[in-house]
Amino acid sequence: MSNLQYLTEFCGDQPAAAEDDQLPDRRELALVAVERSRTPMVVTDPRQPHNPIILANQAFINLTGYASHEIIGQNCRFLQGQDTRPSDIEMLRAALAQGEDTIEIELLNYRKDGTSFTNALMISAVRNEQGEILYYFASQTDVTAERRSEELEASERRLLMEVDHRTMNALALVQSIVCLSRAENAESLSRSINRRVISLGRTHQLLARQKWRAVQLADLVEAQCGSMVGASRVILEGEDLELPPRLAQPLGLVIHELLSNAQIHGTLTAHDSAVRLSWSMKHEVLRINWKEAVSAHVQSPLKEGFGLQIVRTVIEQQLGGHWDFNRYTGGLDATITIPDANV
Repeated sequence: MSNLQYLTEFCGDQPAAAEDDQLPDRRELALVAVERSRTPMVVTDPRQPHNPIILANQAFINLTGYASHEIIGQNCRFLQGQDTRPSDIEMLRAALAQGEDTIEIELLNYRKDGTSFTNALMISAVRNEQGEILYYFASQTDVTAERRSEELEASERRLLMEVDHRTMNALALVQSIVCLSRAENAESLSRSINRRVISLGRTHQLLARQKWRAVQLADLVEAQCGSMVGASRVILEGEDLELPPRLAQPLGLVIHELLSNAQIHGTLTAHDSAVRLSWSMKHEVLRINWKEAVSAHVQSPLKEGFGLQIVRTVIEQQLGGHWDFNRYTGGLDATITIPDANV
């Protein structure tokens, strides 16, 4: 028995329109239209338990992969699966319970072969003269390709915004480097700028390995140590702390400058001394403490060079933070405070 025959027998016959006896029965004409429509459609009967499907056209069969006998008598929920959002199901259930005449919603549905598709579902209620709902006509449209295209476009926009943000962040750091670097001649200036750009490159490589997600502060410090100092000469104290890329790039440069300063002017000029770097996060405020252990072998006075000016500029102007430091012969104690440092 075809879907059309099933529904015709189920609904019974209705006389043709008196005004034009050449027209077929209107109900049959409507069923023919549903059957032949290229839009996947089903008709359900809410007067029966579980509101079963009593007609499914060939387009619906083609869309879902189920045979007619596997569809008739089923509730439409048989197309739902594990990734169908419960909130969408509840929204649909509530709309049906309230007797809304037209319901439009998108659901993740599944074909017989297990593949999923995004179903733009539209349900229309058919009422009798007393206002009682006799049937639901439901059309389905596979909008998977459209939604994927929209998601791709949105993803591309986010990517472009992220690339723009990263570029502007890096350019701001390079601008600070170029403006604040000083040297007696062009060759020295070139070396000064180059080592700082290399420092940015180390952070960039670390972020790239993490796919530009958050990085551990300890990993950032180790990346900046590089060939400058041995890891044993930088003592790290603090719990695991992840930094978003917007903080990792400038902080990498700050750490590089502090290490370089300690190696040229401070504690790390002596082979038996070390730097202690600790950190904490409280109420989204990041606090980093830098302490250089004083050694009896360190006699040269600390100079406030352009490296520390870069540190101050990056912390205060780019990160919106604050830094306090004390200078003394052979060392530097500093506290860096950065608000809104959450990932």
